[in-house]
Amino acid sequence: MPLYEYRCGSCTFLLEVEKSIKEYDRSQKYYCPDCNTALDRILTAPAIHFGPGFFKDGYESAKNVKKTTSDDGE
Repeated sequence: MPLYEYRCGSCTFLLEVEKSIKEYDRSQKYYCPDCNTALDRILTAPAIHFGPGFFKDGYESAKNVKKTTSDDGE
C-alpha cells in the first residue's frame, strides 16, 4: 500500500498517511496540529530493489544463462 508523506512548511511536523491508490483523493487537505497550516505533500519515488535473478541490462545477460533439462521428459 502506498505511503504518502506530508510536511508542514512552518514547522518540522511530518505526517505519513498509508492509503490505497483507489482511496487517495488529491483534493483532500491535511493540516498541521501544531500551527494549523496546510501540509505540503512530499513527492518521493518508490524504492525498487533488484534481488538475485534480475539482470542489470534486463536482456543481454539472460542470454548466458544455461537452461537445465529434466531427465523425465518434461
